Amino acid sequence: MKKVSKYLSIIIIGCLSILFNSCNSSKDMPIAIGVLTPLTGDGANYGRSTKEGIDLAVEEINSENYLDKPLKIIYEDDKISPTDGVSAINKIISVDKVPLIIGPFGSSVTLAVAPIANKNKVIIIGASATADNIKDAGDYVFRITPPNSKQGRDVATFCIDKLKTKRAAIIYQNNDYGVTLKSAFENNFKHLGGEITISEGVDLGIKDLKTQILKIKGGHPDVVFFPLHIAESGILLKQSKELGLNAKFISCDGAMVDDLLNVAGDAAEGTYYTSLALGYGVSDSLINKFIESFKMKYKKEPDVYAAYYYEVTKIVAYSIKNAGYKADSIKKFLYSIQGMLSYKGITGITNFDSNGEVDKSFSIYVVDNGKFELFK
Repeated sequence: MKKVSKYLSIIIIGCLSILFNSCNSSKDMPIAIGVLTPLTGDGANYGRSTKEGIDLAVEEINSENYLDKPLKIIYEDDKISPTDGVSAINKIISVDKVPLIIGPFGSSVTLAVAPIANKNKVIIIGASATADNIKDAGDYVFRITPPNSKQGRDVATFCIDKLKTKRAAIIYQNNDYGVTLKSAFENNFKHLGGEITISEGVDLGIKDLKTQILKIKGGHPDVVFFPLHIAESGILLKQSKELGLNAKFISCDGAMVDDLLNVAGDAAEGTYYTSLALGYGVSDSLINKFIESFKMKYKKEPDVYAAYYYEVTKIVAYSIKNAGYKADSIKKFLYSIQGMLSYKGITGITNFDSNGEVDKSFSIYVVDNGKFELFK
C-alpha cells in the first residue's frame, strides 16, 4: 500500500509539474501578427522604413510588458507586387495563422489581398495604401491614413490658395496610388479655377523621364504635381533641373523620404509635400519622444513611413490589449475606436468610421537646406 501511495504521489507531482510548465509556456507564448511590406525590389526603401517603425514600436511595447506577453512580428516580402502579395498573405494565413496583418504597403497589393483577408476573417490594417476604392474592400480592412481624394484635394487647394498657381501639369505613377491622386488633384484644381496643361502616366521602374519633361515644359505650367514613388520622383526632379523646367513642384507622402533627397540632391530644394506625420518642425511630446527614440535606435531621423508604421503598430497593440487575440474581437474593437476610445498618436487623432476609414488633416512640408521642414 505504501508503494502504491508513493507511486501515486510521484504521478501527481509529475502531472502538477507538467501543468505548471504548460501554464508558464502559455504565458510566455508570443502574440504573433503578420506584416506585408516590400523588403526587396523597387519598393525596398519603403519596406526598410516600415520595418524600422514597426520594430521600434514592438521594442517599446515589449519593454513595458504592455500585452503581458511578447509581441512577435512575422514579416513577409510582398515586393510591392499584387502577385507576390497574394502569395505572402496566403502563407501568413495558412502557416502562421495570425488574426491580424499590418499592411500591405501599396494600394494595388492591398486591393489584391483584401478578398483573401475577408474570406479568412483576418484583419489587414494599413498605414500607407491610400487609393479611394480601398474604402469598399471589406469589413476586415482598415487604414490609419485618409484616402487620396482628400490628399489630392488638399494639394490642389494649397496650389491655388498658397502658391497662387493657375496652370498645373501632372506626371503620375501608373498604378492605383498615382491614378487616384491624379484624378483627385485634377478635379479639384479645375473646380477651383485652375487649368491642367498635361497629364502623363509613367510605369514603376522607368529610368528616363526626359520625353515627358519636355512635353510638360512645352505647356508652360506654374506647378508640377507628381504623385510618384521615390526613384521616379528623384529622376523627375534631377532631369527637370537639367532640362530647365522652371515651375514649382509638389507631391505627396509617397515621395517624402530621405532617399528622395539622396537621389535628387539639390534638385529637390524648394519642392513641396503633404504628410500626416508631424515629425518635422512641430512641438509635441508624443512626436518628440518618438523622434528621440528613433534617433537613439537608428542614429538617424525618422521618415514619414517609419512614423506611420510605428503608429499603426501601437494601435494594433492597443486593440489587442482591449479586445484579446481573436480577429472578430479585434475587428469589433477597431470599429469602436472613436469618441472616448479615440487613439491620440503622432499622426493625430485616429477614429475609425463604419468603413474602417479615418479623417485626418494633412500638413505641407518643403525641402529647405536639404531637409523636410514644416511649411509655415
